[in-house]
Amino acid sequence: MIRMQGIVKTYPGKGAQAPLEVLRGVDLRIRPGEYVAFVGASGSGKSTLMHILGCLDTPTDGRYVLDGEDVSRLDAGALCRVRREKIGFVFQGYQLLSKLTAADNVAFPLMLRGIPEAERARRAEEALSRVGLAGRGQSRPCELSGGQQQRVAMARALCYSPRLLLLDEPTGALDVDSRNGLLDLFDRLHQGGHTLVLITHDPFVAARADRRYRVENGLVREG
Repeated sequence: MIRMQGIVKTYPGKGAQAPLEVLRGVDLRIRPGEYVAFVGASGSGKSTLMHILGCLDTPTDGRYVLDGEDVSRLDAGALCRVRREKIGFVFQGYQLLSKLTAADNVAFPLMLRGIPEAERARRAEEALSRVGLAGRGQSRPCELSGGQQQRVAMARALCYSPRLLLLDEPTGALDVDSRNGLLDLFDRLHQGGHTLVLITHDPFVAARADRRYRVENGLVREG
């Protein structure tokens, strides 16, 4: 599913400052259906790594092959296509539209793709059921708990059956019960064949994954 070879990411320095090398030669392989976690402190490079994994940014050097396609040097339009077709994102901040119902939030990406309304509604209902929110489709975000809002965000990521789920600190704003419920959901999705890549600062959350990596000083090490 994922193969990275010698990935480097360098940002230009400002004024007289030297360029900042955030990733310093990352090699990585993730097989289809794996559940992998990356742990690292703030400033370690894990957010930059997530942006490249999610095709939100491109490396300065190195090669990134995602699902058989070399995405290392694609332009913005091509990267948008890859994200749309292959990647589901779940972020810590939920990023739900407050004026829309849960079902409409889930269906929103499908509307942007031109999917007919009846099919959007069917997929949204199915995705909400998968995350344990059957019957809550007409609720607005303000009527849902933090854990439920995160499940709506998960349903939105699942509604178009992406090959890869990128989970960026998805439990960071949740209480313990909501966190554990979401981790149970990740386990079920993994058992169902999804490829999960989790970015977290919490070793307890990372421990649920099959494999764990530490991001430190721009390098990635397993263990």
